[in-house]
Amino acid sequence: MELIDAKDTQIQKGVKVIKTSNVNSKILLKSFDTHGEIKDKLLDLINSQQSESIEQPRTHPTAKYGDNVSRLDWTQSHDYNRPWVEYFLPHFERNYNEFINELGYKSFQLKDIWFQQYEQDDTHGWHTHDDNYTGVYYLEMPTGPKTQILVDGETKDLQVQEGDIIIFPAFLIHRAPVVSDNNRKTIISFNVNFHGTERIDEDEQILLDVQKNFFDSFGDNAK
Repeated sequence: MELIDAKDTQIQKGVKVIKTSNVNSKILLKSFDTHGEIKDKLLDLINSQQSESIEQPRTHPTAKYGDNVSRLDWTQSHDYNRPWVEYFLPHFERNYNEFINELGYKSFQLKDIWFQQYEQDDTHGWHTHDDNYTGVYYLEMPTGPKTQILVDGETKDLQVQEGDIIIFPAFLIHRAPVVSDNNRKTIISFNVNFHGTERIDEDEQILLDVQKNFFDSFGDNAK
């Protein structure tokens, strides 16, 4: 398993830019600047949020494992009046402006936002997202693998830690590896559309092409 290492990154105005060879993808990572301030209250609100769970077997012969997520509120991802979302969004928007500037867009539209909580043996298998960018805020993080992406058919670990927020093109195939210990992992996931540049049409076409040939694009190497 290969790591995305320092030679693939640049630091620009507090945002780490990770370059991959997947159709000139850019992965942007930064520390969430109010993480220490909001973590405990945000977790309390999430823990009291109505939620569901996922337990699915492998859905394709090339998949190493299926989906098991102890708690999430994906079915409410368009409801911005959830208490934890109302508390979180002002902090989210302040941090996200740095990503907008780095990518050269003018504005963004938040399409979905939801939490996922992983307990021991939970995982989320290979998948992509809709819209043109997706991201993760690592609110509560155990040790071990955090997020993995597929680059040129090879599985690579992203070097992230609790308190980081990361975004990447929605067409990048990624997964959350199995949580191997009894430390809970809590993330906030989101999908966004950026506005203000001709790059959007190109991003959306890439997304459609990748999703059309989803499993064929990585085959037996994605293990």
